[in-house]
Amino acid sequence: MKLKQVTLGLLAMGLATSPALAQHIAQRNLPAVVLNTFQQQFSKARNVEWEKTASGLFEAEFEMGLMQRDHTVYISPDGKLERHIEEISTASLPDAVKKQLAAEYGNYRVNDAKKIESGQQVTYRVELENRMEELELTLDTAGKVLQERAD
Repeated sequence: MKLKQVTLGLLAMGLATSPALAQHIAQRNLPAVVLNTFQQQFSKARNVEWEKTASGLFEAEFEMGLMQRDHTVYISPDGKLERHIEEISTASLPDAVKKQLAAEYGNYRVNDAKKIESGQQVTYRVELENRMEELELTLDTAGKVLQERAD
C-alpha cells in the first residue's frame, strides 16, 4: 500500500511539472506568417520565448520597453494577433479603474497590473492584497468589475 501511494505521488509530481498544455517551440519552427505578425508589431521585443498552446495558438512571452515590462501575445496559425497581455504600472491604469479600486478596494494594495487587449476589447487585471486576503480583479475601461476571485 505504501509503494502505491509513493508511486501515485511521483506520478502526480511528474504531471504537474510537465508541459502538458503547451510545448516550447523554436523561433525557426514558427510559420512565417506568425513570425511576420510578431516582428511587425513587436520589433523591439527582447528575450522572446515561444510555445504552442493546446488550442493551437502560438504564445510569445517577452520583455519590451525601457522598464523591460513583461508581455504575452497569442497569435493564430494564420497570423492574427488574438490577445496581448502587457504588464503596466498602477499609475498607467485608467482613472475610472483607479477610482473604482479606491472606492471599493481601498483597504487593498495593488501588487500587479496588466492591460489585456483581445480584439477590440480592452480590460485590466489587477492583483490586490491586504493582511487578510489576496484578490484578482478584471475590470473594463470604465472601471466596472467584470470578475473577482480569491487569489
